[in-house]
Amino acid sequence: MPDNSKPPVHHAQLEWRDNGQPASTAFDDIYFSTASGLEETRHVFLAQNQLAQRWSALGDGARFTIGETGFGTGLNFLAAWQLWRQLAPANGQLHFVSVEKFPLHPEDLARALAMWPELADLSDQLIAQYPDFLTSGVHRLKFSHGVYLTLIIDEASRGFEQLRLDDPGRDRVVDAWFLDGFAPAKNPDMWNEALFQAIADLSAPHATFATFTCAGIVKRGLKSAGFALHKVPGFGRKREMLRGDFAPPASDAPHSHAATPWHLPPSNLLADHLADHLADHLADQATEPAAPQSVAIIGAGIAGAAAARALAERNLNITVFEQGAAPGSGASGNDQGILYAKLSPKPGPNGDFNLLALQFAQRFYPALCPHAVHFDGLLQLAQTEKEQQLQQQVVAQLGLDRRTPLAQPVTASEASALAGVPLTVPGLYFPNAGWLSPSRVCAALLEHPNIETRCNTQVTDANHRDGQWQLSVQQDPEPHAFDALVLCTANSNRQFAQTAPLPLQPIRGQVSFAAATEASQKLKLALCAEGYIAPANPDQRQPSHSFGATFKLKQTDTDIRAEEHEDNLRTLATLLPDIADEFRSQPLRGRAALRAATPDYLPMAGPVAEWKSLEATYHPLRKNRKQRIDQRTPYQPNLYVMAGLGSRGFTYAPLAAEVLAGWISGGVMPVSQELVKALHPMRFAIRALGKNRPLHD
Repeated sequence: MPDNSKPPVHHAQLEWRDNGQPASTAFDDIYFSTASGLEETRHVFLAQNQLAQRWSALGDGARFTIGETGFGTGLNFLAAWQLWRQLAPANGQLHFVSVEKFPLHPEDLARALAMWPELADLSDQLIAQYPDFLTSGVHRLKFSHGVYLTLIIDEASRGFEQLRLDDPGRDRVVDAWFLDGFAPAKNPDMWNEALFQAIADLSAPHATFATFTCAGIVKRGLKSAGFALHKVPGFGRKREMLRGDFAPPASDAPHSHAATPWHLPPSNLLADHLADHLADHLADQATEPAAPQSVAIIGAGIAGAAAARALAERNLNITVFEQGAAPGSGASGNDQGILYAKLSPKPGPNGDFNLLALQFAQRFYPALCPHAVHFDGLLQLAQTEKEQQLQQQVVAQLGLDRRTPLAQPVTASEASALAGVPLTVPGLYFPNAGWLSPSRVCAALLEHPNIETRCNTQVTDANHRDGQWQLSVQQDPEPHAFDALVLCTANSNRQFAQTAPLPLQPIRGQVSFAAATEASQKLKLALCAEGYIAPANPDQRQPSHSFGATFKLKQTDTDIRAEEHEDNLRTLATLLPDIADEFRSQPLRGRAALRAATPDYLPMAGPVAEWKSLEATYHPLRKNRKQRIDQRTPYQPNLYVMAGLGSRGFTYAPLAAEVLAGWISGGVMPVSQELVKALHPMRFAIRALGKNRPLHD
């Protein structure tokens, strides 16, 4: 069972010395050389990993991954990014993976990086993307031109271990290591056997490393992990440093999984062949896993649009099929969408994913579609004593206060001042959340040269033949062929035989639209409680509010009902009675659609197994769900699903799409192995086997 008792995050405590440099008070050590931190990085990590030569030789669209111990001030990341921008192919991808046990406060990060004005344009981007609220775990930061930072807040060996999927073909992705951090004499706990083993487990064939130290514990650890070592001149006053190459002894022994590998599709023989080829003949190149080149995505709602964008940015050719007249025609088609997450005081996958997904979405949308977002703040109000107690637990568990950028506890009077309208209950204020324009967001995400969007196009069938997915399209006599298929069709996944058993539940929701009144236009930010209301939409010729929405289980029609308008008005009246009365006096418009929810309220993002084979492979779990079955089950080739986003689609979709892209294109996952499994579409089938229940209805 995963350990959900995560240690609290402690930010780095700094001493700012007379020369303006930061030093750690906990380790009594400096973050970079007093001579020149930037030149030290260039000599120790960039030059000794031969990055200039390797990056100049990269092929079109190549991916290169760097692993680092000790993110610190981010100087190494910025120096690598600067060199990458100078030498790498324009459509290449740089993935930088770093662990940090004691992350800097955002203000300390900005102060430290101000020392390097030549990096200012990159520093500004890092500071803008740096998470406001750093919890332990994996944080994905995304920058322009194919640069990704995966920042892991944890002890080093445990942090790297979170990235392993227990599949050597997928896990061995790091091409170069920056072994940084405080000196072994100052921080011996980090430089341990578990760290060196984790580094070996993540190293691509012929990965390189460089480190400032020649300490015996480091030399012994790297050598035992399979690295060949070389002493070279150090920087400044350091006489020597280490560099080397990964060359583990060959082994014919099959990989033994630590747990039942139900989440892993069988190894891709083409990827294995390519990795061997690179190891033997292209040691100076980045390891490129075999991946589909053409991908069909069915559905252009927020799930399909986010998935298409994530894959297009990884240089895949994407065709999106949408049966509606425009992107976001289905459940993503409301006038206004709310961006918020339900924070949890309990550790576990639901609370962790909500927290990470919210912060990723808050950075994602302003960067890609700033014209469609209104993140002016949001109030999550606690209308019942139970909800107030829950919010108090969240505040205590996460350490929220009136300065926390993520969320702040507010009284009823403070909430009223923020909202611009009188409120009678306390709540949590999310200063960087708010609302967005769903159709504009979906359209903007699909604006990419690698994406073709075909609206008014219905896919009636999908079959895998001759190594490709053949899609039957209602309007075309000939099928369309693609290397991979992603179903982003919400409840309509049941229409495809390959995904029909997935447990998606339709939930009808009707939202109401009311013309803004003099009183309602005073509302300055979105309110969420039993229902929600967004401020007047300034993008409309006649500004109106969206409010609602109803929640009707087991109802699948989408007609507009007067009684559900009344339901929405009653819910609104518990927050804003005067405004609800004004809305009641006017004719209301509305829109009804079907949410798709999962039994555990987390989305699905990942590959789909062959159902009969999964039952046959793992049927012993029916008698003992805790036993380890060291065998993979066949998966449907290159078939993936992203669905079940429920009522938080715009919050969940961006990060879920990064997980999906990790499955399809390879590379480092944006979340921990625990969350990868928590989002996996086959989790429900494995749970059913463990409870000796049918795999599907």
